[in-house]
Amino acid sequence: MKSRVSTTVHLMFIILLIKTNIRSVNSGQGYDSTCTCNSVSGNVCMQYTCSTTANTAACFSGSSIITLADGTTKPLSHIQIGDKVLVNQHNIYEPILSFIHAKSDGLFSFLAIQIQSTKSNLSSTIFVSPNHLVFDFDSGKALFAGKFHVGDRVQFIDNNEIVPGEIVNIESRKQEGYYAPLTSSGTIVVNGVVASNYATVSNHELAHQVMGIYRWWIGLFGGS
Repeated sequence: MKSRVSTTVHLMFIILLIKTNIRSVNSGQGYDSTCTCNSVSGNVCMQYTCSTTANTAACFSGSSIITLADGTTKPLSHIQIGDKVLVNQHNIYEPILSFIHAKSDGLFSFLAIQIQSTKSNLSSTIFVSPNHLVFDFDSGKALFAGKFHVGDRVQFIDNNEIVPGEIVNIESRKQEGYYAPLTSSGTIVVNGVVASNYATVSNHELAHQVMGIYRWWIGLFGGS
């Protein structure tokens, strides 16, 4: 019983750190807080230190286009928690659970990645931070957007199916605001491109597993 209580306390502490980190970014103050446990006793963190650094955008621009369940589209800056959005090629829509971080005002640098469908004349441009994960078509893996080059192919939605979307141009552009939405699957379709909800961590599956704690928290207390 004692071990179970200690484990529960430890889990709640981890959740608290996750919430603290997310809240600090959502506050719009321009800083990220990261906490590290220095001393553990009986599965409980007894001492920890936190550091604060200026944050950088790790997400999508506010002008990014999101497809809703009714077939309409909205800029990401107008998307609200609870809106059902397209998350993959199977016409699956999931509600926005929360925003990992978001800032509505200010200009931020993004990669403007121009994509051309290899199946039709459909084209699109996604504005994404270099450290955000986007799904590669050939490997099926989520890679940092900054790792892609002209000629590479991403997973692109064309007529409700995933097709190779060839990258025809990449440049740096300033855009208003940044947003990192969270869905149950950990994916979202942005400007027709299948992307992860996650950034900074190079392994999408690992990030999704870790964020399961936060999704559980949202299920209990709601998102923000």
